[in-house]
Amino acid sequence: MSDQTLSVCRRFRRTTTKVISTMQCTRLGLKVCTSKKTRQSMGMTGKVDGCALFWRRTKFHLIESYSIEFNELAQRQVTTVMGLNPRSEEGASILNKLSKDNVAQLVVLELAQQSMASRTNRDPINQVCIANTHLYSNKDCPDVKLWQTLHLLQELETFVMARGTNLPLMICGDFNSTPESAVYDLLSRQAVHPGHPDVNTGEENGPNVLPDVMSITHSHMLGSVYSSVLGEEPKFTNYTQQFKGVLDYMWYSTQNLRSLSAAPIPDESVLTRHGDALPSTQYSSDHIMQISDMQIVGGGAR
Repeated sequence: MSDQTLSVCRRFRRTTTKVISTMQCTRLGLKVCTSKKTRQSMGMTGKVDGCALFWRRTKFHLIESYSIEFNELAQRQVTTVMGLNPRSEEGASILNKLSKDNVAQLVVLELAQQSMASRTNRDPINQVCIANTHLYSNKDCPDVKLWQTLHLLQELETFVMARGTNLPLMICGDFNSTPESAVYDLLSRQAVHPGHPDVNTGEENGPNVLPDVMSITHSHMLGSVYSSVLGEEPKFTNYTQQFKGVLDYMWYSTQNLRSLSAAPIPDESVLTRHGDALPSTQYSSDHIMQISDMQIVGGGAR
């Protein structure tokens, strides 16, 4: 089999367009899966965002798609794992802390190849699982973001293992966490140091929602695209008046994916050409688009 590459954009953005319609997707040759944030925490008023995954119809076939609601995982943790009544004081306190309406989505895409026209006996090496998420944004709640990341990884573990260990995996998103965070440690090192401040937040931060730190782990062997290609994370992926730093990442399973390239992040002089911060007339988002070419490897498919 010849080399197989896929191009991944963490954030789909056009210079002058913030909304893409179904008609535009068709015209551009794209298919899309969307997952809207739940409204349990915020109520029915105001705007609501979510996650979206786009792919070219000529390059991939959609095999599976799922949404993950962190509110639902929190309910399961309180009732099933902890054995608490969600209406009790302790149960309600934990649910209130964890129910932030964030979601994740995942799709399994299959490479559209002539040799796979029969679409039977699919080989997982010709498929890729891509997950996308937007974690809780409050900087004062690193434990909530760590809890969300841990449970996302656990859900993906169950999902991938059920389909064979050879299924390549990418996890993309706005993790609202810097490279110094416990979230980054968990994704990159499969564990968190017991002394990390994000797992020792204190009683003033509300009830403890994390398991014992030695249980905060996962089995995915993940690499960060930008760190792998450039040798370090970029200086920033989010550029606002209040914050300039890295919050967004593309992670990939190192045993069956290889990162071939990473698009450079524009210099500050470029980003501030049309204003002091983002968004601006040139950049429609306060986050900077990340792009990488990925190669599926292993299993004889190179």
